[in-house]
Amino acid sequence: MFILFGTRGLKHAVNDSPAIPNACPNCSNGNLVHKLYRRWFTLFFIPVIPLDVIDRFYECDKCSSAYNESVKEVLERSQEEIDNAEKEAKATYAKALIASMTHMSTIDNHLDEAEEREINDAIAQFPELSADLVGIYEHVKLNGNKDNQVFNLLNEARNSLSQEALVNLLAQAAVILLADGNIEKEEEALMKEYLIACGLPKDLYPTLIGKLKAKDIKEIGAEQLN
Repeated sequence: MFILFGTRGLKHAVNDSPAIPNACPNCSNGNLVHKLYRRWFTLFFIPVIPLDVIDRFYECDKCSSAYNESVKEVLERSQEEIDNAEKEAKATYAKALIASMTHMSTIDNHLDEAEEREINDAIAQFPELSADLVGIYEHVKLNGNKDNQVFNLLNEARNSLSQEALVNLLAQAAVILLADGNIEKEEEALMKEYLIACGLPKDLYPTLIGKLKAKDIKEIGAEQLN
């Protein structure tokens, strides 16, 4: 009687390691399943005794692409970088918004209650940044555009935010124009300077004001991009 024995390699899913959803670099929507490649002792071609682990890797359940285990660390780092970029963009938006709102409200050397209320409402939208935003508010209220702080923040926004986000930023800042019921000439001129600083055409101003008066500022960004 012949006894046939040998070894063969088999892939196994690592049960205690959850799949990484929608993370395959090749097909974009495949789940990466953690697997190991183990050598088995076979008897009559049947795996009988598990031997050593030859390799560990991630395999896509859609396209079967395989990746070194280090892909998990790379993907996690990428997500962390995305999250940090989103936080930085949000902070840039908020700082430019509060600086421009405060600057515009004090351009006539008078900050009334309605304008101050609008600024406080805007600060309340970013509770995690409130300390920084209150600091910007107090500084600009006291010093105006000293050292070009307001326009530096708008330029920073221009360099890191989308055009739609910039339009929405200025649309939100422009509520100051109507807060006291009147649009002064210096306020109108300043808003046009803001538009230019953000790389937007100053002739967008009438559309901006029209939408504000219609209380329909959310559509401005989309219209500017179309």
